[in-house]
Amino acid sequence: MTASTVSPYRPGQQTGRDGFAQLLRAEWTKFRTVRGWVIGLVVAVLVMLGLGLFGAGGSSSSCQSTSGGPARFDQGCFTAPPVGPGGEAVSDSFYFVRQPLSGNGSITVRVTSLTGLIPSGHGPVLRMRPGLVPWAKAGIIIKASTQPGSAYAAMTVTADHGVRMQDNFTGDTAGQPGAVTAADPRWLRLTRSGDTITGYDSADGTHWTQVGTVALAGLPPTVQAGLFAASPAYQAITRSLGGGENGTIAPSQDTAVFDHVSLSGTWPAGRWTGDYIGAAYGGPGGYFPLAPWAGLAVLCGWTAVAVALALVLLRRRDA
Repeated sequence: MTASTVSPYRPGQQTGRDGFAQLLRAEWTKFRTVRGWVIGLVVAVLVMLGLGLFGAGGSSSSCQSTSGGPARFDQGCFTAPPVGPGGEAVSDSFYFVRQPLSGNGSITVRVTSLTGLIPSGHGPVLRMRPGLVPWAKAGIIIKASTQPGSAYAAMTVTADHGVRMQDNFTGDTAGQPGAVTAADPRWLRLTRSGDTITGYDSADGTHWTQVGTVALAGLPPTVQAGLFAASPAYQAITRSLGGGENGTIAPSQDTAVFDHVSLSGTWPAGRWTGDYIGAAYGGPGGYFPLAPWAGLAVLCGWTAVAVALALVLLRRRDA
């Protein structure tokens, strides 16, 4: 009998073909024969699944909306945008000082100032300077409810577009031109008669001009009416010497001064309520979670990167 010695398999050994598949099979055979490694892998998978389920549950419970907000779908804070009376997705957010108006009535105000703040410069810290975005607006509004997307009609003063009567996110009728100032104020009025809302403006509060009339189908007997202010996001494009462009989108603010507020109809006098109408959409401090297939794609991508790095290291060691 002749004694023989079997040498252990080593990567790069020239006794046979040393391909990646052969190496992978050898490593897998070694891995599955060690019980502690198998148990560790199972525990790691269970821990990752548990953390994922815990995170999903936490994000769903912490997602809140204001004034009813839009309905959630899927998971976490991924929300559907509010839908306007015409069925289109809309952006509906503003500050609202309101009272309930039961039945027919009207609201009249004078606006003597519209000022605001817009971003100044670039960088991680948002700095503000005096200014207004062109469609910053403030005025009076009659709205079916405080639910984002509900029907409305409004008389507004704007930064660059004069007085406007706007309704249901798509209607827009021009009134008096020019910016509002203390020396050149604007008087605004909205009247309700059933489902019909009529808007007026005036330079002196005595001589009124009808700006427009709209019908808000299905307007409830009691609506929310009052004063509002809204300022769209600030957008700017800067061009570099090399011809490139950089875009900036950031929040803006506006502030209006109202006086000579008068009401007619059935109003619960003295019960003004101020709140923000709108919905939460991720943004600063928020996020949109990935859909399941997108999450799987990310996992596969990172796995491919790990395998590629392993191949590079293997070839370097065998060189």
